[in-house]
Amino acid sequence: MPKTKQQVSAKPISPELHGRIDYGFTAANLFLPGALGLRPGARRLFRLFGLVQGGLNAVTDQPSAAVPAVPFAVHGAIEKNSGLLYVLLPLITGVLKDRRARRFWFLSGIALVVVYNLTDWSSSSGAVYPPNTKVTPAKKAKAAKKRR
Repeated sequence: MPKTKQQVSAKPISPELHGRIDYGFTAANLFLPGALGLRPGARRLFRLFGLVQGGLNAVTDQPSAAVPAVPFAVHGAIEKNSGLLYVLLPLITGVLKDRRARRFWFLSGIALVVVYNLTDWSSSSGAVYPPNTKVTPAKKAKAAKKRR
């Protein structure tokens, strides 16, 4: 059901846009640490963050998901509750001793907080498919039509 003028969220980031941004963060975490010449430990840690974020995004109920099994609001709760890990792991592993790694981590962290706070977490992107359901492109297209 389309939102009426009164139901439109003040938060501008929809599930679809959030999914695209998350894939961008995934790519940035996978490739930028190497391109920036960060030390091997920093590259591994940021790549781990990228893989986890990309994996969660791929299974979150949003239009660019591979298998939309995790409700979008749960994705938000996971992001919110993993913030402490994002802060602590670089500190514990010593990654932040490197000035370039510290800058990359800090700027990425700011971007993550901004995106989280501008995302409309109450929005639903569609039906969630049960686990082990084969979601074909035709099934995704059919579900997308129903959402419109």
